[in-house]
Amino acid sequence: MTFTITPLVVAYGPHREKSRFTYMHYAGETIDLPYVSWLIEGEGIRALVDVGCSATDYVEHIRPADRPLVHVGQTFDDVQDVTTIEEHLAARGWTPDDIDMVILTHLDWDHCMSTRIFHKSKIILQRSEWDALPPHPLFKSGYCPPYIYEEIGDMDLDLVEGDKQLAEGLRLMLTPGHTPGGQSVVVDTRNGKFVIGGMCTIRENFYPPADLGDIEYKVIPPGGHVDVIGAYDSMIRMLDVGGDNVLPVHDLRAFDMGVVG
Repeated sequence: MTFTITPLVVAYGPHREKSRFTYMHYAGETIDLPYVSWLIEGEGIRALVDVGCSATDYVEHIRPADRPLVHVGQTFDDVQDVTTIEEHLAARGWTPDDIDMVILTHLDWDHCMSTRIFHKSKIILQRSEWDALPPHPLFKSGYCPPYIYEEIGDMDLDLVEGDKQLAEGLRLMLTPGHTPGGQSVVVDTRNGKFVIGGMCTIRENFYPPADLGDIEYKVIPPGGHVDVIGAYDSMIRMLDVGGDNVLPVHDLRAFDMGVVG
């Protein structure tokens, strides 16, 4: 079975420090970072990989009430909406109830905040990611408040352990390092096998440009991590499967990528 992949840009974070994503590289550069929900469609299957976070949810649940969010030393500009996940679905004649499964790569707020609206979907997450809650104080500002996870815990939550085949042509791959139990999604399409990479990365993480000088490593691990060597090894595993077709979850090309496959 083959599937298509469509990046649905939900919102974006303006002027984010690029080196937060590219470990010890591009310090002082900023990027507008897309928050993406990846729609996977195949025979009888509608799935979303991550669900993003709207500007409203950011203000109501993430940003402190009296000041901007300060995360890893950067004062955040507020999240800006592009198209909410509900609007993306409505444009296809769907509601959240029409989504069979929501695959969460990890539990950072910009990947899972909108999970709460998918009451009829199976929510798929690695058990090692769930069991790591509450987050260590080093990472707390990147997570949702506890009541969001309590709501997710009351849903149809399927905690998987390691790699898992979800359907022919669609499987999960455990890729920890950025977070304790990050997972990536391997998708067979008419244009080959693609990997939606389950950690906060951009394209330069997986395909470092030649102008970075005398680096001797194949990938740049994410700036945020619980295990930088583990993250590196997980990224190599993604490349071994996807080759040129790894889709970082904050891929800037998502703004105009269109349908893959």
